[in-house]
Formats: sequence, structure tokens, C-alpha cells
Amino acid sequence: MHGSIAGMEDSKTTDRKIEIIEATTELFLENGFSGTSMSAVAKACGITKATLYHHFPGKDDLFAACVTNGYAAAQDDLKCVVARKDLSATEKLDQAMQRLYESSVSSPVGRMSPLIAEVSRTFPTVARAFHQDYIVPQRALSGQILDEGQQKGEFQEVDRDLFFHLVFGPIVTLSLSREMFATFDDLDRHFPLAQLNDGHRAMILSWLQGTAPQG
Repeated sequence: MHGSIAGMEDSKTTDRKIEIIEATTELFLENGFSGTSMSAVAKACGITKATLYHHFPGKDDLFAACVTNGYAAAQDDLKCVVARKDLSATEKLDQAMQRLYESSVSSPVGRMSPLIAEVSRTFPTVARAFHQDYIVPQRALSGQILDEGQQKGEFQEVDRDLFFHLVFGPIVTLSLSREMFATFDDLDRHFPLAQLNDGHRAMILSWLQGTAPQG
């Protein structure tokens, strides 16, 4: 009986934390990190500051939670792609990169990339959380696809670190650029998401398959 009650309490606590995180993500996007106070968060969530601090000891902890929680679903998505038996490594990498674009450029937490860069300089805990909970797992999963493709003869041998930088670097740059110039009326002309996504995926696959033009 006590175990069931404890389980219910844990579930309620998790649900409440997720509600706080989702509401706070919107506040961070609207007002920035420095412009979002714990008082404003508590008010938006309809709770007291004491309750808020019970769940999150400080604003940096809350920000880190917003970032890592936002990318959790994307990571689960990528795990599903890696585990599929009906896809070739080429198809897996193509789908994985599409999901990376969705999570890093199009999603609410992806739009927080400039804030992540800003806040990480002041609060190293945010940088560590983002690195451990997002960058490391995403690289590990994409590395599994690379290994599978090389073992099956779909991909040629390439420098592993270069592979990670060529896959992730342009996505991060595009995410930052689109947020930096988000007020431009012709944003899509300067940073066409669909076109850059398609071109990036094609470039990576042609490189791995040894079909990229030489010159």
C-alpha cells in the first residue's frame, strides 16, 4: 500500500515538474534568461515560490531541466530509428538527420539554442547538462549508425570526429542563425530550412558512400 502511494506521489511530482518546465520554456523564449524571474515562473504555473524551489533549487537548474527535457523526446525518437531492422544504415542516417533538424531547429527547445550558448558561459551546470544529456547520447546513437553502415559496406571509412562535426555543426549553426535573425520578414530566403536540410543530408550521404564529386 505504501509503495502504491509513493508511486502515485512520484508520478504527481513528475507531472508537476513537466508542467513547470513546459510553462517556463515559453517564458524563457519570450523574455530570455535574465528577463525570466522565479517569481514570474511561479505565477505562470499557479504555484508558490516555495513550491517552485522545492522542485528546482535555482533558475539555472530550471533552465537545464527545460533544455534536457525538451530534447528527451528527440533522443527517444532517434533510438527508435537506430533500432529498426527494416531500414538500411543509409535510410537510418537520413531519418536521424531529419529528426535532428526537427529537434534542434524547429522545436521550442531548439529555438533556445542562443539562450543555451549565453547561459552556459555563466552557469557551467547548464553546459554540462546539455553536453551529457544531449550531445553525448546523440553522438553515440549517430555513431552506431555510422558503424553499422561501415560494417555492411554502405559507408566508406571516414574520420569519426569529422563525421560528428559535419553532421551536427551545420544544424547548430542554422538553429542559431534563424533565431538571431528571427525578426527578418524574409528569414526563409536567407536561411531556407527545407532546402538546407535536404542539401545537408544529401551531402553527408554522398560523402559516406564515396559518391561526392572530386575536385
